[in-house]
This record gives sequence, C-alpha cells and structure tokens, in this order.
Amino acid sequence: MKKKILITYGSYGSGHKTIANYIKKYLEDNYDYEIRVFDFTKNSNLVGRIGVKLFDFNIKYRTKFLFNLSYELMDHRITTIGFKRFTKKSFDNNYNRKFITDFKPDITISTHFFGNNLVSYYNDLGLIDSKILTIITDYKSHQWWISNHKNEDGFIVGNEIVKNELTSMGIPSKKVYVFGLPVNPCVSEGLKDKTEVLKEYKLSGKRPIYLFFGGGSVGSMAYFDYFKIIAKQNYDIDLIFVCGKNDKLKRKCESYVRSKKINNVKVLGFTTDVFNLMQISDVVISKAGGATVTECLEMKVPMIIIPGYGGQEKYNERFMVKKRFALRAKTTYGLKRLVKKTSRNTLILKRIKMRLLNKDKNDSVKLICDLVNKMIKK
Repeated sequence: MKKKILITYGSYGSGHKTIANYIKKYLEDNYDYEIRVFDFTKNSNLVGRIGVKLFDFNIKYRTKFLFNLSYELMDHRITTIGFKRFTKKSFDNNYNRKFITDFKPDITISTHFFGNNLVSYYNDLGLIDSKILTIITDYKSHQWWISNHKNEDGFIVGNEIVKNELTSMGIPSKKVYVFGLPVNPCVSEGLKDKTEVLKEYKLSGKRPIYLFFGGGSVGSMAYFDYFKIIAKQNYDIDLIFVCGKNDKLKRKCESYVRSKKINNVKVLGFTTDVFNLMQISDVVISKAGGATVTECLEMKVPMIIIPGYGGQEKYNERFMVKKRFALRAKTTYGLKRLVKKTSRNTLILKRIKMRLLNKDKNDSVKLICDLVNKMIKK
C-alpha cells in the first residue's frame, strides 16, 4: 500500500496554497505516494470563517494598526496557552475530521500553523498517527508556528536567523532545516522568451519596466493612491499594475488611466503569468508578503517595498532591506521619490540585481521533498 502524504494550507492570502501546490507537484513527479492537498478553512466553523473574512478585510483595507497589535500580542508563550483549543473551535468539525482521519496520512506537511495544530489534535485523540513537518512561510518566526513544537517532527525555515530564533526558544537544532522558502522548482522551464513576453504585453523593452503588485491575489483598494502617484508622473518607464481579484480596484485604475490619457501604464487583473512578468521587469513594487519576497529572490528582481498590513511582513521587509535586496518606501511620496530616482539612475537597480545574482539558487522544494521521503521511510 502506498504511503500517504497530506499537505495542508489555509486561505489567508495565496502564498500558503501556492507553496502547497509546488510541493505536491514535485512529489507527484518524483515519488510514488498518495498525496492530497487540503484547505482546512474551506469548511471551517463560524470562528474560522470570521477569521478568514477579517484577514481578507485587512488585506483590502489595510487595518495595519489592529493587525500589528494582534500579531505582537499573540507572539508570546502566555497568549498561546489556549491556541490548540482555539484551533479546535475554528476548524474541528465533521467534514474536516472525516477528511483527515479517513485519509490517515503517514506524514502531514503544513504551510500554515492552524493545519499542523489540527493534525496534532487528531494525533492526540488517537484518530491518526501522522508525522508533522511545518513550513514557516515568512522570514520571521511567531509563537503560533511553534506553540506545539514538541508534537512536531520538523520545521522548514528561510534562513539561519529564523533557525536561531527557534533554537533559542528550546526547539532542538536537529528539528530545524534551513532550506529557504519554497518557490516553483520548474519556473525556468515554463518561462517564455523575453521578446515574446514583451510582444504579448505590447512593450518595447527600451525603458525600465516597473511591475506593481497591488495587494497580492486579493488586491487592496489601499494601493490605489500608490498607483496613482506613479501613474500620473509620466516618468520614462512602463508600469504594469496587477490588481489581483479585486475588480473594483481594476475598474478604478483603468478609469483613472483613461481619464488622464496615460499611455505607459497597463492594468491587469488576476494573472498566473507572474514569473514571465517578473522576467521582463527591472523592479517589483509590492508589500513584503513571504511568497512575493521569495519569488523576487528566485527571479533575481530588485524590490521596492511599500507598506503592507504589518505583522510578519515587517520582518520580511527588514530582512530584504538589511540584505540590500530591496529599497523601502514608507509613503506614497516615498514611492514617488524612489521611482523617480531609480528610473533616472539605473545603476541603483543594477547593483541590487548583481547582489541577487550572487545569491545561491533556491532548491527548497527538492530539499523538502527529499526530507519527506526520508521521514516517511523511518
């Protein structure tokens, strides 16, 4: 009988699902296991549904102060005492329990902390006996990731800084693997020729291309002012603004471009062509989401980081700026100043690009899957 692997994620942004699917594909292509990917929030309880809605609201309207406050308050051992109980109240129901216990995974790979806690709870009840491998999907740990570490078998982290944080909190070093955060291992295979991509988006390639992600897959109205201040300047650049699934934001941006007769801006909705867009871009403007930061590192594209919703993103931002892989714009005026400066002095972005090119290749997905293979055979 085939060994079984469960990969869990939660619908808090798109990054957790994306990472789960990268791992699933690599396992399917290279190993002979029965694999299922499971969104534990899809059929969550009332508390869980409210949590997802609040997260989406925060992304769209950027209630930064409240998110930061809750993030910092919860990053203490004392505030995680009832965490497993909270997980149970949010996600333990007949559907989720039946799905997981019927599948009986030999190992669970969790890309969100609620997933590893839910599986651990079912382990405690004796309903399943699954090893648990957690992928911390940011460049900073948090107590919610590690509150149940004694019942978990391993943690994947992005760098030595996070590993040191975990070991200082009492997690054995042998449980922590510095593999980097997962990116699509086949990204280079799926890339089109740059000339073809430029032609597809009707770009000449003769001036710098600024790729602006307006709030991740959900899209945030809060980024309209950031978009507007760049679009109206008529800098000698091409600007691609990606609105995600926020149709209201897309319509508002398109209306603005038409009314001002701006001809160097393209407004896109949700797209699966992210890596091709990154390939032709000189810089990415975005908040510092874990997945976006990792993709920029892999594609060797400099970043201009704008304010996000706080929490773990501020630590992702600090990491990128400290390593000099990114520039930081704290306000709309700051973004305007940086775009003006970098578009007129191309050496600034070229120097960041050189530092990125000297960074080691990301083999995280392969390393994770090889580790899973070893763990499942023990």
